[in-house]
Amino acid sequence: MTSLVLLAWAAAVAVLARPALTGPWAASLPRLTVGLWLGAELSVTVAVLTAGLLVAVPPAALAAGLEGIIVACTRALAGLGAPNETLAVIGLLATAVLAARLLISLIVTFTSARRWRRRHLAALLLLGRQDANGSTVVDHGTAAVYCLPGRPGQVVVTSAAIDALTADEFAAVLRHERAHLRGRHHLLVALAVAFHRALPGLAMADAAETEIRRLVEHLADDHASARHGRHAVATAIVQLADRVPRHALGAGTGAVERVRRMLTPPARPRILHRLVAASAIGLLLTGPPAVAVASAGLVLQAATCPTGSPPAAGNPAHLAGD
Repeated sequence: MTSLVLLAWAAAVAVLARPALTGPWAASLPRLTVGLWLGAELSVTVAVLTAGLLVAVPPAALAAGLEGIIVACTRALAGLGAPNETLAVIGLLATAVLAARLLISLIVTFTSARRWRRRHLAALLLLGRQDANGSTVVDHGTAAVYCLPGRPGQVVVTSAAIDALTADEFAAVLRHERAHLRGRHHLLVALAVAFHRALPGLAMADAAETEIRRLVEHLADDHASARHGRHAVATAIVQLADRVPRHALGAGTGAVERVRRMLTPPARPRILHRLVAASAIGLLLTGPPAVAVASAGLVLQAATCPTGSPPAAGNPAHLAGD
């Protein structure tokens, strides 16, 4: 029953996340909306893994701690031929496969992106030069500005971008890119990419990657516009529209929507909206563990505190009551 509840939770989050988190209000709360997307992904993952584990490890064994879990898993594997144990083994194998798939996806996503960035930066350092702002300037006829996250993070600027942008626009773009680097936005995107890579058929995974890529650009835009103004950010976006290489974060990504958002900013969110979003993140993160812990607690209580048994004759407590 606990496994069914957890699977129902995961299905509900996977189905409702996309319509719930893509409304017009998301643009006014980009940071919390990123947290909601990542919270939804983690909630689905924990719920499904826990549901599969509890098929083989009932709440009573879970309440017994690590020893109970090991005993339950060993019993399931040893009794594979029995009908009841076959379902337990299927649950264990499904949990192991999903966990391995998620882990491999995380490793592949992070290592491939890191390797590409290192090679790209090594090539740029041979062709480019450092300017007074610490950025790498490359002579190229295409106007582009982007950052290569990592240690150390690097902002890359083409000579055409320097010629195309005004001083205020150029300063806004640099602040935008440095906001990406300071905020470690590439890690947020990489988590969404890894989840999508592990579960490519899940519509929520596709939507989460798309939305998180969009929302981190909103975060950097807000950081840049706070000092240089929305008009400077909007015009810079137009000059650099969609000229960003793979595995990089750049000021030209998703130009049309971002320009519209800069010129007609969304309404400032109320404190109530922030509280609701923060509470929803907490619910997503604590929901699956709370279900498993509550189930184990109920089973443990039933096992240690039996009810309904009358006191035996001659019991001292019974005699004292007389």
